[in-house]
Amino acid sequence: MKQDTHTSSPGRLVALGEIVGTHGVRGLLRFHPYGSAASAPPTGRPVYLTARPTPGGDLDPSDARPIVLETARPHGSVMLLSIAAIDSIEAATPLVGRAIALPEHELPAPAPGEFYVYQLEGLDVVTNTGERLGIIDRSFSTGASEVLVVHDGTREYLIPMIADVVQAIDLPGGRVVIHPIPGLLDS
Repeated sequence: MKQDTHTSSPGRLVALGEIVGTHGVRGLLRFHPYGSAASAPPTGRPVYLTARPTPGGDLDPSDARPIVLETARPHGSVMLLSIAAIDSIEAATPLVGRAIALPEHELPAPAPGEFYVYQLEGLDVVTNTGERLGIIDRSFSTGASEVLVVHDGTREYLIPMIADVVQAIDLPGGRVVIHPIPGLLDS
């Protein structure tokens, strides 16, 4: 039995990146991947076009619209995408600011010792001296590194995911251990 992708829910969606502009007049889109540029969205099969993630990082599956990417190729710090049936700048412009996502169950399995950053959401963050800082609410990319947004009540910490700071990530144990470099936890 054929599944109708227009009415069935894809389940939890994970944003791969955001459409940040158009390119030329034939409907190409400039796509900024949230991960490395090497992690291009898949072509030739449905992916989902949706609103940008909420501050908590969640996507609304009811807002998702299935699309098929025809091509995805690197272009400087972005990728150029072509979408089936989008062949003009007028058709492409309304898609700027939208995210491209995949259902969580369709993501490639990470290599041993690797993980997806979204998997860190909800984990406790503690210092290497045992001080609990809070829970990871979301993350964002600065271009140079990913930054974890950690909340504990009204306090918010921005923790860069760099080797000098993040010492251990324990997904099964539900925590991230950091070494707070000078100034990192100052108000």
